[in-house]
Amino acid sequence: MDTILQDLRYAGRKLLRAPGFTIIAVATLALAIGATTAVYSIVDGVLLEPLPFRAPQELVRLQSTGRDGKPFPLSPSDYLDYKDLATTFTDMAQFSVGFTNFATTSGDPVRLDRLVVGPSFFSVLGLAPVRGRFFASNEGAPGVPNVVVISEKLWRSRFASSPSVIGQTIMLDERPATIIGVAPSTASYPQPSDVWTPKVYQPSADASMRGMHSFFALARVKPGVSIARARDEVKTIAKRLGEQFPQLDSEFGADVMPIQEQLVGNLRPTLFSLLGAVAFVLLIACANVANLLLVRASSRSSEMAVRTALGAGTSRIVRQLVTESLLLSLAGAAIGVALATWAVTILVSFGPRLLPRLQDVSVNGRALGVTALVAVVTGIVFGLVPALYTARPDIASMLRESVRGSSKGGVHRMRSALVVAELALAVVLLVGAGLLIKSFVTLLHVDLGFRTENVVTFDLPLPPAKYATDASRIAIANDVMARIRALPGTQAIGVTAGRPLARSLTMTNFDVVGEPVKDPMHRTITEVHATSPAFFDAMGMTLKQGRFFTEAENRRDAPGALVVNAEFARAYFGRVSPVGKHIILGIGYNEPLTPGDTNGVTGEIVGIVGDVKQRGLSTDAFPEVYVPFNALPGGLVSVVVRTQAQANTLEAAVRRQVAQIDPRLPVVGMNTMSHVVADSVAQPRFYMLLLSAFAIIALALAAIGIYGVISYTVAQRAREIGIRIALGASRERVLRLVLGEGLTLTVLGVGLGLAAAFALTRLIRSMLFGVQAVDVLTFVAVALSLVVVALLASWLPARRAAAVDPLVAMRVE
Repeated sequence: MDTILQDLRYAGRKLLRAPGFTIIAVATLALAIGATTAVYSIVDGVLLEPLPFRAPQELVRLQSTGRDGKPFPLSPSDYLDYKDLATTFTDMAQFSVGFTNFATTSGDPVRLDRLVVGPSFFSVLGLAPVRGRFFASNEGAPGVPNVVVISEKLWRSRFASSPSVIGQTIMLDERPATIIGVAPSTASYPQPSDVWTPKVYQPSADASMRGMHSFFALARVKPGVSIARARDEVKTIAKRLGEQFPQLDSEFGADVMPIQEQLVGNLRPTLFSLLGAVAFVLLIACANVANLLLVRASSRSSEMAVRTALGAGTSRIVRQLVTESLLLSLAGAAIGVALATWAVTILVSFGPRLLPRLQDVSVNGRALGVTALVAVVTGIVFGLVPALYTARPDIASMLRESVRGSSKGGVHRMRSALVVAELALAVVLLVGAGLLIKSFVTLLHVDLGFRTENVVTFDLPLPPAKYATDASRIAIANDVMARIRALPGTQAIGVTAGRPLARSLTMTNFDVVGEPVKDPMHRTITEVHATSPAFFDAMGMTLKQGRFFTEAENRRDAPGALVVNAEFARAYFGRVSPVGKHIILGIGYNEPLTPGDTNGVTGEIVGIVGDVKQRGLSTDAFPEVYVPFNALPGGLVSVVVRTQAQANTLEAAVRRQVAQIDPRLPVVGMNTMSHVVADSVAQPRFYMLLLSAFAIIALALAAIGIYGVISYTVAQRAREIGIRIALGASRERVLRLVLGEGLTLTVLGVGLGLAAAFALTRLIRSMLFGVQAVDVLTFVAVALSLVVVALLASWLPARRAAAVDPLVAMRVE
């Protein structure tokens, strides 16, 4: 112990006597270790941290699967069958995601996130209430008083954490509901919610319940039962239901998925790619510090030779030098943790809202443990090679070389190899960042199908208790449009049941009038958007053929006018124009559609518009039909305004106008369409910025590394260069000599890096859009950029070499 303390004290004194070296080494390590800690904290919090539920590995999501194998909501009848027939689950509960209007005590209405759940939802998760209780088995059934569980966040913000909140009545969607409990903050599946309301499905002979696919289910697998066995069982039940109900269930399968996999499984490749990228930065930093230590070791050759001559053994010297490197690493880790804590706070604040569990990320105990491990390992790794070199000196030659000021050729080769490795790693990161940047730019230049300039949008969630009829929903939509149309600066205004990129999609089937009716489960599928006639103008959509429907055609009775998108025309009519064709749309999958069916919407296709990116900028167009709003008014009205007014000015005016119509109706999500589009690409932008930051750090460290090697080489070869100049070598020739050495290292590093990038960029293929993982232009641009940076880094020492005075150089020698 005394020896270790002695080594630490000696190491501390030596490092304090070389403040320049110590500051550079610690700062380099702090930057790299801090970045590693921050990224690991995100990976740990999002992917590795167990969900905050009892035995989370037993929790699965139960879902139907469509013909393509993709997840599909359950129907009430199927859910009841799975609940009765499955033997691998202890319990299950349905859930669906939605919103509700909340009338606050101040009178300002707000929209809350709501989950409609089965009574056993919280018990399946294994959660206990903070206050009160959760749902009883009959709550949510018809005729039972409305009750609600509120979140801990809502309890603290709206009710000041009052214990008397239990039993209070609040208004949700204009209906009274009694608060019976407060859910803990850990109640975050499938997403954080403000309120939970119960729903009970009773066994019913109504076949329509089997055709209404509208929710998913949460289930807990029995202890000791594997997920694979539970999956096999539900697939068997699904097959049996398909045979029993061929019209409604034959095309549906079933599946179970661990809820952690369902939440974050698709993020795993991306986050591990970022972790690999930051590991490259750490390796580059280690190589840089190892280079610094090799230079320092060369300057301490005589010291080590003297210590060896006085009897110090190899292990003793190695231990002392590794202690110094560990001290550097631990100091860098301490500062790095502070940097990581700051960086994580920023990443959580500005990270994409839709990245699951990001808000729970912090630099926790596991992250600190990993940081400590990284510090120790890197301290040993970058300190061991210089230590082994220094610990086995040729005493006579080292004492002689300490006078001459030269160095072993082996040290130079080692430093050159480290720089080549740094350059290769930097190339991999720069190529990855270049691909993501090109992908993001491509994404931003996607044809949206509408114009975002000067367009403002907001939602009006109409509570069903107050706006239960089509007439009431149509009336308020028309009133809102009339008032906003009269505001200064308004150029056009329209309403829709779900604006682009809002992910509020309605799917339905359809038949072409006059053609044979298809089998119900094999009917063609389309998206339906109920819009007012002026919506197309407000959004700036392009008319490809025909015309838009008019106000006179915006009515409930059929036949009406319909507009389809270009993908609809291509997919279902090929080269034949659908304009003039009559189709009938059905809502649901349960009944065959025939002309005149009162459950459907019949109309004539009067126009074709360009494809609109409804689901996201990176998704392909899907067949779409635009229906007059009055024919299919929904409970959520999205308003789109093309205006010359400032967004903040318009927001205040809109809120005043809506409050005059209905003071209890909230105006939700008011924003410009430009911001809506920007939000839709927040996740790829987040990944691009992170990887780009790592690439810039790597490039800077690699440039510093090559500058250091060339500078050291020039210093060691001062006498040789002086003799060359004295014998007639021109300064241009000396410049070429030094730059040639830097260029040789660069070409080797770039070559190795391009080969590695060719193999590794395939790992980020899922993060790219419109760009190949091996994009030749990106590879060439990165290679040329790195060559230019390396030549610039070599230029200063090359100029210094060309300016050597031969007399001074030889006199020093």
